[in-house]
Formats: sequence, C-alpha cells, structure tokens
Amino acid sequence: MKLYGIVMINFINITKNIQSVLEKVIKYSIIGGLGTIVNEGVLLSLKPYIPVSVALALAIEISILFNFVLNDIWTFKERRVGNFIKRMYKFHVAAIVGGAIQYVVVIGLIILLIHYSNLTSLLFLLFFSTLHISSIYLAIVNFMGIIAGFGVRFILSIKYVWA
Repeated sequence: MKLYGIVMINFINITKNIQSVLEKVIKYSIIGGLGTIVNEGVLLSLKPYIPVSVALALAIEISILFNFVLNDIWTFKERRVGNFIKRMYKFHVAAIVGGAIQYVVVIGLIILLIHYSNLTSLLFLLFFSTLHISSIYLAIVNFMGIIAGFGVRFILSIKYVWA
C-alpha cells in the first residue's frame, strides 16, 4: 500500500510537470505567432527600401524585443529573476542563436530562389540593393527560417533566460 502511494505521488508530480511545460509551450507559441506577424510585417515593409539582408536583421531584432516583453510579462512571469535589463540581455543571447539560424536559412533559401551570374552579383543583390523577389516567396522563406529557430529559442528560454 505504501508503494502504491509513492507511485501515485510521483505520477501526480510528473503530470503536473508535463502540464506546466505544455502550458509554457502554448503561451510561448502564441507569443511566437504574434512575433512572426511583427517579423514578417517589418521585413515586407522594409524590403522595397533597403537591402533584404538589412531588412531581415531589423525584422529579427524588432521581433526579439517584442517577444521578450510579452514572454516576460505572461509566459514566464513567475520565473522572473533579476532585473528587467538582465533578463532582456539573457533573452537576447538566447534569441540571437535562433535568429542566426533564421537568418542563415532565409539567406540560403533566397540564394536558391534568385538568379545570379556570379558571386559578386549575388553579394551585391543581398547586401547592397533592394531585392526584387515576390513578397509571398519572401514571407514563406522567412517563415521557414522562423520555424527553424523556434525550438532553439524555446529551449534556451527555459534553460537559460528564465531558469
């Protein structure tokens, strides 16, 4: 009978832990979805005016700040340790890893989509001119990059930022 009680207590604790993690994943995903809208909006708004590589970097940075504020006040509110600036710095470190993954995936996929005659023209298109690529293609490619970086961002948020 005593063993049964121990097993039940362990089962209840495991169930609570799973429920807590699932709740965090759902909240983090909702905020990530909103951040995706911000990211896509900034990228597509800036694309006609500045090089896509710069627009992408700005879109990633603005969405990182947006996601941090919402995650700090909603997803991880009970896990806040230290001051706001320290948490924001730690989130930036974690998010930059996911942002770098996103950036590499997006630039890599753009390279596959555009036609270029040599490396010099490719670099010029990416970093020094506005890129004439369909907004829908750019939005899809950017979304693929966001998905690629999502898991890394979430794991680092739990294990490093709000640990």
